[in-house]
Amino acid sequence: MSAAMPYPAPIPERGWRSDIVAALFWLLTVVGVLVMTGAWFLLALASLEEGTEQSKALAAGTTMAGTTLLLGVAPLVIAHIAGFALLCLVATTGRFDRARGVLWAGGAVAAASLIGLAVVLVLSGGELIYTASEPML
Repeated sequence: MSAAMPYPAPIPERGWRSDIVAALFWLLTVVGVLVMTGAWFLLALASLEEGTEQSKALAAGTTMAGTTLLLGVAPLVIAHIAGFALLCLVATTGRFDRARGVLWAGGAVAAASLIGLAVVLVLSGGELIYTASEPML
């Protein structure tokens, strides 16, 4: 008669390696929503600045062309790349399946960006890029 040796619990092949890493991923995702909202808001502000200050700049012998690209699009692109890289780092090291970690990171960045875009569209009255309206006579 031999005593049955208890075998260690099988390691799951899916999911997170620890609850702390999962919590960190979701915390970074929530912070990412705030960052993406700010990045989309910068795009709207830069576009408004370029559109409304162009006449003053022309009178001063300069131009506001490129303001939206430099102060709006660049931070938005950087926020997306940095967010994806950070979430990929956490998700691929914290999940058993690294490919799914990359998918989770991409999905989290896309969701955070869409939420940020929706918030900015609501706050700006649906106008993300400023377009000059017809002058009133």
